[in-house]
Amino acid sequence: MDGGGAGAVGERVQEILYFAFGSNMVTAQMAARCTGAEFLGVAVLADHRFRIGRRGYGTVVQEPGAAVYGVLWGLREEDEAALDVYEGVRHGLYQKAWRTVRTGAGDDRQALVYVATDPTPGAAVPGYVEKMVTAAEEHGLPQVYREELRGWLP
Repeated sequence: MDGGGAGAVGERVQEILYFAFGSNMVTAQMAARCTGAEFLGVAVLADHRFRIGRRGYGTVVQEPGAAVYGVLWGLREEDEAALDVYEGVRHGLYQKAWRTVRTGAGDDRQALVYVATDPTPGAAVPGYVEKMVTAAEEHGLPQVYREELRGWLP
């Protein structure tokens, strides 16, 4: 045995990259929901715009020239399963999509993104945008983007 193969102690097997742009940017929230989540840094999703959907939570929609900033997390399969439940995938609230995001190091990576099945604009549920703004500040997202998020405050 060489001891260095996949599954060795301390090694992450088949890490799933997840781009969080809403309240899942909140470190404490992700730690509670996805105990194996690993913060990998800030990333940007080009040619998309953040919006609050009809149900009062965030989504992204395609818009040339726009950008959505967020947090890139490394997930295990059980973390992805927990997010699927939380995001209501089975009930058709969100669907999973793979999008190319650019990391802080300038690398393009494919990442899992949860997109609302009904992106019709709506009003945010109380406290939701405040969480996002706090997380955007915590992770040092660009000031202009933080102001864009504040624009969704009630």
